[in-house]
Amino acid sequence: MVKLMPGYVEDVAAWQARLEDLAAKGWFYVPSWIWFGFASFEWGTPKAVRYRLEPAAKKEKCPDWERRDTYRFLGWEYVDTIGKTMHLWRCDDPEAPELHTDPETEARAYDRLSRQERINKYLSWGILAVLVGLIAFTLYSSGETYLAHLVGSWLPLWYLAACVGFFWAVGKMARWQTRVLRRALRTMRAGVEAPRRRPYRLACFLTLVIDLLWVFYIVAVWCHGVHDGRQTFYQLKDIAEPVPYVAVSQNGEVVAGPQENWLTSEQWWTIEDYTEGRRYYRYSEARYYRLRFPSLADDLADSLLAEYGDEYAPTETEYPGLDEAWTGTAANGDQYLLLRLGDQVWSVEAETDAPLAELLPQYAAVLAEFR
Repeated sequence: MVKLMPGYVEDVAAWQARLEDLAAKGWFYVPSWIWFGFASFEWGTPKAVRYRLEPAAKKEKCPDWERRDTYRFLGWEYVDTIGKTMHLWRCDDPEAPELHTDPETEARAYDRLSRQERINKYLSWGILAVLVGLIAFTLYSSGETYLAHLVGSWLPLWYLAACVGFFWAVGKMARWQTRVLRRALRTMRAGVEAPRRRPYRLACFLTLVIDLLWVFYIVAVWCHGVHDGRQTFYQLKDIAEPVPYVAVSQNGEVVAGPQENWLTSEQWWTIEDYTEGRRYYRYSEARYYRLRFPSLADDLADSLLAEYGDEYAPTETEYPGLDEAWTGTAANGDQYLLLRLGDQVWSVEAETDAPLAELLPQYAAVLAEFR
């Protein structure tokens, strides 16, 4: 049987209290790997026992035989070494003396853990600095087009929540480990005997919450890996809900697919294509965005202009009922159209000789309808 334990074995008083309460109910700890805060227990006759955790002087799988014999003479039996960091001892004799009676001496036993905690803190800050640097480099290298790439990517709200929850859990775990260890050391170095028991239910609850966030993140990453980034398209005529669309060509088939992104409340990708023999041609491609935050609409339009500016050299034009309208032509004759109305942005590419500007009335009417 597995039972949930407080998050970190460095939370000595909470661990000892949890083990003793489970023993009083008939569940006794057995040597096992601690996975996500869960440890293995076996059933036995309920009785009052004492458990004590003692930091290892160095990373080791178990204490030496001399120490085991000495502690056994005092009434304490070796149980397990957790993470090569803490030795766990058990005593069934209520009259047996405590393992440590001098708080200052006990505090010195934690010196190695204290040094490791400081090293982990510096490593954590270093990793955070690297991550911030990578994000800054990515934004710098993408230039003004980063918003277009961010909005156009598959990034649903639940995936964002999983990532935020994951980083919160990592930060919480690091802070929690540091806090419980420093609290114990501060008490012992003050010459005060460390508490043998303290409430552990909150620690177990936090462990469970962090475990659930980890599972949520792992599932989200798996789903993101399964999603290969390619759109799922459907025949436009088979889609029940209204789709923003203006026909650029009267030939070929029209397909459309939704895109999930936490920055947009609605996003559609429509494609007109046709085939000649075995060859496939894409006639037009349009991306429609309805921003969840209207203030980003103008920024998205600017980002799309930066992305397509070199190829199409779009110029601004005015049209009644639109906040912004841009048209451009590539060297090979392809057309580009960018429209904005309120929180809606529409980007259109087409392989046509006819100016897309002639379709501005239809695009304006559709945007007004969907507004």
